[in-house]
Amino acid sequence: MSLIPKVYMEAVLSIGTRSNAGINWIGTGFFVVKIIDDDKYQPFMVTNRHVLDGLSSVVIRLKEKDTGRLRIIDMPIVENGKKLYSIHSDDSVDVAVVLINGGFITENNLEFSAFNIDDNTLTSTQFLQKGGDEGSYIYMLGFPMGLVNADSNAPICRGGCVARIDSTEILRSKNILLDIQNFPGNSGSPIISRPEVVGIGDTPVLNQCALIGIIHGYLPYKEQLINSQTHEVVEIRSENSGIAVANPAEFIQEVVEIEMKRNYADTSDAGQEVQRHGLR
Repeated sequence: MSLIPKVYMEAVLSIGTRSNAGINWIGTGFFVVKIIDDDKYQPFMVTNRHVLDGLSSVVIRLKEKDTGRLRIIDMPIVENGKKLYSIHSDDSVDVAVVLINGGFITENNLEFSAFNIDDNTLTSTQFLQKGGDEGSYIYMLGFPMGLVNADSNAPICRGGCVARIDSTEILRSKNILLDIQNFPGNSGSPIISRPEVVGIGDTPVLNQCALIGIIHGYLPYKEQLINSQTHEVVEIRSENSGIAVANPAEFIQEVVEIEMKRNYADTSDAGQEVQRHGLR
């Protein structure tokens, strides 16, 4: 039995760009929702800032409820030179959040799944308090190396563990480290905690499957080749060390709030359709 809720898998999407040769799949994103009140919620798309940098539009895929067909949807992210998404004020936080027009999803009868940004998320502090630590197992959901299925939106799931999660280091670098192999296309992949049922002694047990962060890179291993006669460096080889870098979930929450405020001066308007056309 899978330990990952189906809704989490279905919340993940591939992000691409159009060219004369077709669509180039460049990264991963995922949907989150912010509950406004009992009958209103606001959807957002989350990815890395560097995935969207320099682009004016991206494409994503959503499934039609009636036919099950994957529909390719163009999503403008720049209009009149202005970005239609929010980022963090700290450059160390590689997170971008785009407010989504929920009316477009409903009107076009599209399937939609999302993480609840409050209930399905653990900040780094909450993760540690609930028993998470170095060695805790995690999952990464995404689309590495353009591995996008023509007939399915299912992401590639890979497993690993937390390599380092330190409160002082998070304050300094805004990052946690993960022992997991990530590749081009995994940028923007959500990191999910694996629930555990057994602990050792009286140690707390993390029994929750939740969004704990977003992948944005890896630590490279660099090796210098030195000329034996001149003792000069003649070549530097760089490889994936297998240590991935992720921003913890609290920074996703912060950028969601920034994007909410950017779109709604009065939060009582949130969840209402206000002069929106298309998915964005």
